[in-house]
Amino acid sequence: MTKNLEIVPVLLGSGANAYGLARGFYEEFGARSYAIGPVTLLQSQNSKIIRPRVMPDLATEEGFVPALKAFAKELAHSEPGKTAIVIACGDTTAELLAHHRDEVAQDYLTSSVDGALLDRAVDKVEFSRICEQARVQTPLTRSYTFEDFEAGKPVPEPAAYPLELKAADSVAYLSVDFPGRKKAYTLHNHDELVQVVHDIYGAGYKQAIVIQEFIPGDDSQMRTLNAYVNSDGTVAMMSLGNPVMEEYAPSRIGNYAAIISEGDNTVYSETEQLLTSLHYTGYANFDLKRDPRDGTYKFLELNPRPGGSSDFTSVAGLSLARWIVRDLVMHTTAPTVRGFDRHLWLGVPKHVLRKFAPEGPVKDEALHLLKSGNWSKSAHYAPDMNVKRALNLFRWQLAVARDYYKYAPRQ
Repeated sequence: MTKNLEIVPVLLGSGANAYGLARGFYEEFGARSYAIGPVTLLQSQNSKIIRPRVMPDLATEEGFVPALKAFAKELAHSEPGKTAIVIACGDTTAELLAHHRDEVAQDYLTSSVDGALLDRAVDKVEFSRICEQARVQTPLTRSYTFEDFEAGKPVPEPAAYPLELKAADSVAYLSVDFPGRKKAYTLHNHDELVQVVHDIYGAGYKQAIVIQEFIPGDDSQMRTLNAYVNSDGTVAMMSLGNPVMEEYAPSRIGNYAAIISEGDNTVYSETEQLLTSLHYTGYANFDLKRDPRDGTYKFLELNPRPGGSSDFTSVAGLSLARWIVRDLVMHTTAPTVRGFDRHLWLGVPKHVLRKFAPEGPVKDEALHLLKSGNWSKSAHYAPDMNVKRALNLFRWQLAVARDYYKYAPRQ
């Protein structure tokens, strides 16, 4: 790729996904990124490839556009002649960018979808309908609204227990907190279902809840898929990952902790069909699960940005930064790239993988990749390491390990 390209990546976020993108921009184009947001997370601190900027109002409706406008003026003076590319790395900023895309596009290049399409794609009830229309499989799904709750209507049970429950609006759900709050719930009887619904609505959440058929199987049956869709609607890249294990701390349940990159042409074809039917553009991250009862893959949700563990794609050789530059800056397209290389991405210490990953062939392969040296960690980029950064990363990984010993089920 072209080094020293005259670009300025502006990443709306500073976590693991932002750092992975920044590393890609640095390695392929020699570009240092800005990571902006209300706070600077550990992954973007003490870095020479990221320039963090704290903007307290960035993640608010009233502050988003003014903050980006002011920063664009600053860049015009500090980075004259360079093209600024803005990428959302979190749910809130992805939603804000989509709803203010035209205003932001006056100062930055962006591949974001528009607000109406994002609202459809991220609504878990609507996503189920989209999957049906595109003829790809998804779990049996029912919704329950705040109005249903106030009216005392019974909570739907779309299949036999256990059932899965999630907030339909993940951005709105971020603003509520209560004891036992989880990103997703697996419920084993009617009483548990009713209690969780009361807890969520009692905490102030007022959007819909989604209740879904539970697909059996442990973490190794999950799949995560990254894609980038060019501005003309053609799919540039798809990369499939097989999670080895998830996080167990209540606030991070549902986040992946270790992933082996892989490939599956059937899944890729269905994903392309789904994205094309949506007229989607930009980054997309899907969660899927393989149903061991029949071997099919069920699409669970779409995230309109790189996910927290999306760097599994970059470390397997398909740098996420590459595709947006080819699309928006170089204006080049090529046949769709489908990832198949197998590489282990780790977000936890190696001993945590060995102790807490579910036993089975996926863990066996992860340990083999670990032993052979075919593995990577997002934030542990050797050219960007210094004493302070190394110490902070070490402390972070210790805290991650403590959470496993506290919350993970015993093997």
